[in-house]
Amino acid sequence: MSAITDAQIIALKAAAAAIAPKPSPLVSEWAQQHVILSEESSAEPGEWKNSRTPHLVEIMDQLSEDSPARMIVLMKSSQGGGTQVASNWLGSIIDCAKGPVAVVMPTDKSLADWQAQKFDPMARSTPAVAAALFTRNNRASDNNKDRKRFTGGMLYFKTAGSTADLKSTSLRYAIADEVDEWDWSTIQGDPLGLLEVRLTTFHDHKMFAVSSPTVKDASRIEEAFEAGDQRRYHVPCPHCDELQHLKWANVRWSAVEVRGDLRWVRAAWYVCEHCGCEIEEHYKPRLLAAGRWIAANPGAPYPSYHFNALYSPIGLGRSWAELATEWLRAQGDSARLMRFINTRLGETWADRSRDIKPNALKARSEPWPLGSIQPGCCVLTAGVDVQDNRLEIQVIGHGRGDRTWTVDYHILHGSPADDSTWKALADYLNRSYRAPNGKELHIEATAIDSGGHYTHVVYQFVRSRAVRRCIAIKGHSTPGRIILGRPTKQDINWRGQVIKGGVSLYTVGADTAKHLLYQRLADDAGKPPAERKVLFSEDLPDEYYEQLVSETYNPRRNRWELKKGKRNEALDTWIYACAASHHPELYLHKWRASDWDRREAALRVADEQPAAQHPAPAGESPAASGTARRQQQAGHGSRKPFTLPKPKAVIW
Repeated sequence: MSAITDAQIIALKAAAAAIAPKPSPLVSEWAQQHVILSEESSAEPGEWKNSRTPHLVEIMDQLSEDSPARMIVLMKSSQGGGTQVASNWLGSIIDCAKGPVAVVMPTDKSLADWQAQKFDPMARSTPAVAAALFTRNNRASDNNKDRKRFTGGMLYFKTAGSTADLKSTSLRYAIADEVDEWDWSTIQGDPLGLLEVRLTTFHDHKMFAVSSPTVKDASRIEEAFEAGDQRRYHVPCPHCDELQHLKWANVRWSAVEVRGDLRWVRAAWYVCEHCGCEIEEHYKPRLLAAGRWIAANPGAPYPSYHFNALYSPIGLGRSWAELATEWLRAQGDSARLMRFINTRLGETWADRSRDIKPNALKARSEPWPLGSIQPGCCVLTAGVDVQDNRLEIQVIGHGRGDRTWTVDYHILHGSPADDSTWKALADYLNRSYRAPNGKELHIEATAIDSGGHYTHVVYQFVRSRAVRRCIAIKGHSTPGRIILGRPTKQDINWRGQVIKGGVSLYTVGADTAKHLLYQRLADDAGKPPAERKVLFSEDLPDEYYEQLVSETYNPRRNRWELKKGKRNEALDTWIYACAASHHPELYLHKWRASDWDRREAALRVADEQPAAQHPAPAGESPAASGTARRQQQAGHGSRKPFTLPKPKAVIW
């Protein structure tokens, strides 16, 4: 046998190299070489540049084939580049890595939006991805909104509620996006757990879980982040060169400009936690380029990352001054503050509903009687809860800066089926309350719950117009609803025609209003009366406070739950009175400083002395004495008494 010549050896090596699989590049390298951002999906269309977002490079490389990490977690601010990291990884899988991959979103809408705004533009603008996709084959099983075949693999598009559909499918890769918006449980179980099971067939599987966080103790992404090695991006101070990760607590600003009710921050900077020097935002490109990820929990089973909006490259996100402006405008508004903490800081919102105790609230009560109007109180609204044997009414006073006073609480005993009960309600709501300057305040809007056994009786009362700006409401516990939604017509016949004089039914975002109330109650702790948002009279009984905080928020189920053995009428009527302040003819929550100026001027106390209060008759309880004072001070309106009409037949 003749010896192999050098030329043959070279030829054999060349042939082996030709048939050997190409080494998979790092995801960051692949993105730099191939990704073209389209105008549809990016504020900066064109070639992807790692230098623009250097803090994302390591996260992408952990998703590479050569990385041993099987789970990668990113807890982030919104619009921070996490979704683009997932898109870059997906593109590299389709071009190089191969294998079955699933993209899982919270809902059908979020999935459709991601396909339209991220995947489809990438498939069109990035040639390497376009070449690998089987776009020529339009068969339903291979190329539709649920799946896409590519050379060497299949791409599945799923929602969290449909992960059970994958039970017979093995996956090598999975992108779990916005996991904090996923349901915690489906018929098949936890959707994230179901997805993880699909990955176990491949020994080299990878999952990328990415999300902005939501509520503490109910956040999947925070739970996953804390179980990982907890990496944060540390940047060097340009003055002392010490490393630190950017925290909101170290942001400072000045030159706050006030325009009407809005405030604008012109300049903001960062204060180094080591030397105390000011770091101006124009240093940010230098900081990001010189930064590195440092783990707070080394030795954990997988890498986990966190960053906030302070890291957003200049021109690709909110500036520090814009973030400071958002922060200032969110003060006193728990919904906006929660949104800022979740979406800008990438941190969980700590619900404080369980920390509020009835006795602590009672201790904050002040020595003014029920039925009296305190300085600063300018507008009255009422909420009415309908029970089988009574009506419970709470009158709330409103002032500048979202301050509220429990002006009155009254129970009208009697069946809602009786005319007399509703006549008494009309008389009660039409009475007046005397301000310290002697002027009279009337209830300007009332919301009545129609969700019980007397729905149509409530509709009839509202229809009678016996009370000013009276609306029928129905509570809705869906998270995120506005406090008072748009009305729907309830008196409609079978032809779809609105009956003359029909009733509009308003939905109340009870979940939102409860978060608002509890946050204000929590914020009031330790503050002097002049700085509190929610104020109480010493005439209110213990039961009122028990009912006001009778519910607690369950973050796992994302709902409010009534404490065992408690009643919640005080809470409900407060929510209804709050909803009444959002009446479309009042819109108290949209009043500007000038609106409050006019109202306060009309009620200004000439001598700064409150009206004299009559002492309670001997032997009367505080609640009873408050009622007596109201009766002495009350004036009746000119509206005619309500009479429950005889029922009429309605053809549907």
